[in-house]
Amino acid sequence: MDPAALAPPLVTIPAPWGIFEALLLLTFTVHLLFMNVVLGGSIIALATGGRRDTPAQALAKTLPTTLALTVNMGVPPLLFLSVMFGGYLYTASVLSAVYWLSLIALAMAAYYLLYIYSYGWKKGVSRAPAMAVAVAFLLSVSFIMSNIMSLLQHPAAWTAYFDNPGGTILNLGDPTFFPRWLHFVTASLAVGGLYVALSNARAAGRGDAAATAKKSLGLFWFTRATLVQIALGIWFLLALPTDVMLLFMGKSGLHTAVFLTGLAAVAAALYFGFRGQVRSTVGALAATVALMVGMRDLVRTAYLAPYFHPGKLPVVPQYGPLAVFLISLVAAIGLTWYMVSLYLRTKGRA
Repeated sequence: MDPAALAPPLVTIPAPWGIFEALLLLTFTVHLLFMNVVLGGSIIALATGGRRDTPAQALAKTLPTTLALTVNMGVPPLLFLSVMFGGYLYTASVLSAVYWLSLIALAMAAYYLLYIYSYGWKKGVSRAPAMAVAVAFLLSVSFIMSNIMSLLQHPAAWTAYFDNPGGTILNLGDPTFFPRWLHFVTASLAVGGLYVALSNARAAGRGDAAATAKKSLGLFWFTRATLVQIALGIWFLLALPTDVMLLFMGKSGLHTAVFLTGLAAVAAALYFGFRGQVRSTVGALAATVALMVGMRDLVRTAYLAPYFHPGKLPVVPQYGPLAVFLISLVAAIGLTWYMVSLYLRTKGRA
């Protein structure tokens, strides 16, 4: 049987698929940056201990808010993914329903534990247990999401439902599963480290010795985690099916260009990171994340090519709701930027 026939049919979309594709890539890039700060920052806070001369205290103040922003920024890419690949996403979530439904509880529990960790700093009580459990929950969330995305692009794995209809399917047989997940976790350590460096860069520039030490520590996490990422990226690339891997090895101009540009961005980020140029490193990192998101999307499209492509969906134009959404998106970005700028201007005041 054709396993893709198990997916509910997608009938129409309200605008050309390229619009939703662009919005998916943009919003997922933003979500990924926030998520990496939360996960990587939490691991760094746990690893550096509870001393006040480490980044842990500053991270304790920002991680709960950043997790809230992560969850909110995770909704738009999920919606755009549903528009184009809804039948595949829904099927994957049903096959792994027990874990999928636990995401909300895990994220909420991690959110409260991060607040407990932050509160512990104020009261001078033990904080490590709360952070350790929060990290475990956040890692579980990332593992579950990796499983869902793996199932989404592997219709051949859906037939496991007939042996396991209880909603507990894990696609661990996918050769790319673990390199993909570990690459994500390692990326979070790099981004979390760079966040620490960036948040201390200004004070370090004024000669603050403590901030200089924290900046150096953040860049250490960034550069070392990025080097590990390169090894994991090679593992992930080699684990891809041969026909998909060859697309990035010269068979497709677009795929190869994205891959090589991504490598150049990684090299630039490492170069600036080792030189201690934080802002340049941030720019190179943002470009790297955006390119890796694009590469991830190209991989998904290649996997699903024998079954489906969103470009084949008929368009029934409904540009009014789309225009309202885009206006609201721009307004929300502007308002968020204004609130963040207010916070930065008043930070440290009464």
